[in-house]
Amino acid sequence: MDTIATVLKELGITKHRAVRDFALLNASQKAAEFAQEIEAFERKYHMPFAKFQSRLQSQNEEVFEEEDDFLAWKFAVDGAAYWREKIKQLKRES
Repeated sequence: MDTIATVLKELGITKHRAVRDFALLNASQKAAEFAQEIEAFERKYHMPFAKFQSRLQSQNEEVFEEEDDFLAWKFAVDGAAYWREKIKQLKRES
């Protein structure tokens, strides 16, 4: 028996649970990274994403830095939501 299998057996953890826990840990890290990026944009613009999006859409002129930030911020918002959903799914698995 290899070391990993031995340690898991001694801990009373199945291989499936170990893999699930590993996936959960990594998904949580991804969600946290996106959350940090979202917080950075919220600090920069002093508003949440939805308000920034509305403000940007109502502007008459295009501000390239804000357009770039919008795309990065939207990616972070979508990424955080994606990983939060994966975390929920992993937690439902036994």
